[in-house]
Amino acid sequence: MGRHKEFNRQDVLDKAMLTFWRQGYEATSIRNLIASMGIHRGSLYDTFGDKHSLFQETLAHYDHTVV
Repeated sequence: MGRHKEFNRQDVLDKAMLTFWRQGYEATSIRNLIASMGIHRGSLYDTFGDKHSLFQETLAHYDHTVV
């Protein structure tokens, strides 16, 4: 049985979205993302895959919540 996620997915997507917005995709590192999102590296990869997949999910999140 897997561990229960100890974070709110929408909250961490908001934080990732702001980080990408402030720094740009290329300048944003995984280290920047885990620091701003407040999650562990393993949780980022387990939940979102890689940086590009997270970025795509933040774009979809933006589309659903902001626009």
